[in-house]
Amino acid sequence: MLKILGEKNIQSPFNSTSYTIFFDGKNCRVESYAEKTLSFQVLEHENELELVFSNEKVENYENKLYVALDYLFSHLSSIDHFVCYEKNILSFFSGFPICKETQKISISRLGFYQLPNIWTKNKKNGPEIWISTNDKKHPYRPLQETGVVYKRTIPQIKKTISFRLANIAQDLDCFYQWHNQARVYDLWELNKPKEELREYLEKGLRDTHQMPLFLEVDGESVGYFEVYWAAEDRIAPYYDVEPFDRGFHFLIGNEKFLGRENTDQFIRSIMHFIFLDDQRTRRIVAEPRSDNKRVIRYVEIVPGWKFIKEFDFPHKRAALLMAKREDFFVKGSI
Repeated sequence: MLKILGEKNIQSPFNSTSYTIFFDGKNCRVESYAEKTLSFQVLEHENELELVFSNEKVENYENKLYVALDYLFSHLSSIDHFVCYEKNILSFFSGFPICKETQKISISRLGFYQLPNIWTKNKKNGPEIWISTNDKKHPYRPLQETGVVYKRTIPQIKKTISFRLANIAQDLDCFYQWHNQARVYDLWELNKPKEELREYLEKGLRDTHQMPLFLEVDGESVGYFEVYWAAEDRIAPYYDVEPFDRGFHFLIGNEKFLGRENTDQFIRSIMHFIFLDDQRTRRIVAEPRSDNKRVIRYVEIVPGWKFIKEFDFPHKRAALLMAKREDFFVKGSI
């Protein structure tokens, strides 16, 4: 018997719609103001859980369905997949396994969390127009998004995590404060005057090879993540780089959010964003200082990461870490 989750209020990540979700172990309802309720049952068979929907047409059907499945998957950690025979939802799960004889579709947890249009701005891959940077051939990179680019509620820490593009007027003061903490400038070496840090952020916003992102937790500024395309970055000469490899640097500036449990989820979330932002990205790299044990230990904690080698940058001895898409999307990663 599936456990009763009761009632919960949830806001859709990328619109202002608020939903009330109720699940009693069998019946699930997704309600929103002035719209019809999406209702379905979760029926337990011997080896699988079947989703059975009513045939009534409901406004924002797709969005309500995704919100409901995220709610169920994220709160029922033992569930790997649901099955469904409803033809009217097949279009929402293109590419998921379908039985030819019965038309039964299997909606797996790991497949569901690779759908890009739920937690990120719905952005399709653009054309591949190839150019070169520092003798490295790579696709032309699109202009950066503005505002929030990723948002998801994490049940494990009971917090909503979001990443948004840097806004200098909003972020410069805390960026300056963070970089003047000894534990931060020991690794980043950016304990600079505020105007130099303004120029640093302005340069990052102009540079199409990177995204300067601020991490927010329940609307509060917590940290800074710098996501970059590896082929155009300083790391490119030190390993066999592929055109859609990405990497990131990060710091947690808000000290009340330090700690292994929070940082674990922050790293999983930035990886989730990177793999969804461009589905052609197969690998994520990182190059922390080789003596930065606090960061390197997450190789053993977060799914996907492997230590590759140590190497020498001009400015530091670094550890090359790498995570592959197929190793990240495993049970327990999301």
